[in-house]
Amino acid sequence: MAPWLLVGNPTARSGRAAERIEAALAGMAERGLETDFVSTLPAGETVELVARAIDAGGVETVVCLGGDGTFADVAKGVLSATRRVRMGMLPSGTANDQGQSFGISSMRSALPENLDLLQAGYTIPLDVGEILALDERDQPIHRDWFFDSAGFGMSPAILFTRNRNREWVARLPVIRNVYRDQLVYAGAWAQEMLRSYVEPVKFTAEVRWAGGTSILPNLTDLVINNTALYGGLWVPARLGEPDDGEMELVPLHGRRDMITKAVRDLKDLPIWQEQLDLLGLPNPEGFSAAWFDILLLHPEGRDIPAQLDGEEWHAGQHFRIDVLARRLPLIVRGGWTPPWKPRRPPHD
Repeated sequence: MAPWLLVGNPTARSGRAAERIEAALAGMAERGLETDFVSTLPAGETVELVARAIDAGGVETVVCLGGDGTFADVAKGVLSATRRVRMGMLPSGTANDQGQSFGISSMRSALPENLDLLQAGYTIPLDVGEILALDERDQPIHRDWFFDSAGFGMSPAILFTRNRNREWVARLPVIRNVYRDQLVYAGAWAQEMLRSYVEPVKFTAEVRWAGGTSILPNLTDLVINNTALYGGLWVPARLGEPDDGEMELVPLHGRRDMITKAVRDLKDLPIWQEQLDLLGLPNPEGFSAAWFDILLLHPEGRDIPAQLDGEEWHAGQHFRIDVLARRLPLIVRGGWTPPWKPRRPPHD
């Protein structure tokens, strides 16, 4: 195969992705990057497709064109292969957590610049999360990798509701053209927020980690964060690094925390600790670690919804997360300083 492999879904975004794929292939050819293309497959089959292509030989860099879900599938394929290759990205999704975390835009107009970044080839070793869902005997029943975040609680419940609403809307010819994308998500958010007033949604997390055991009561959400962006807008762990061998645990305690997060942690709002104190917006207590053993306790004994990289995963009560340090060679923007990194405020 050619040294470069582009992976994308031509049918995504009502067929508009096909145009971007053609433009990407043309741009790579103009830059002298010999490239083959393969289309994504449904039901997680993209992982095996990418792994087989790599192990067939010749491929040196695999590039995903798509959103965070496509990134995750392609990255899993890269990790599953026996040969070690680099990965690059040409983001085109709505949230674009991975791309935004490294200053890479998903705008169509940014494609030439993003191709230049691929050609420059500045690479970091990205940490990877390995997650196990455990049964009541602490035996693993599900295993997966994640690259941006794992989350438990209300936010994954919103994803579940969004996906069911999306399936319902897709069957309605007129409404599906209006009620889509962010509107579907906003509707699901409103449904879950209203439900939280009449049903118990809070839970307690008992977390074992290298620093001991932490009991975190009255949570609506628990996030294990790797790359900076969460949900396309928020930076819940501004001091975190994606290649330090650790991930950040971020607890959220209720609707006030959810609203506070929207003010305190917006990606375009650099804010200093002095300002947080002045506004009365506390930083959520949390910690970084190379592994977490998480037991989630709901007052009614329910399983807690879970998400990986913005997609719903298996609900459960007991999870084990290990950080695979610096495991994925990823091409990013070299020399880029995120605007949300904390800094000292200017002095007169």
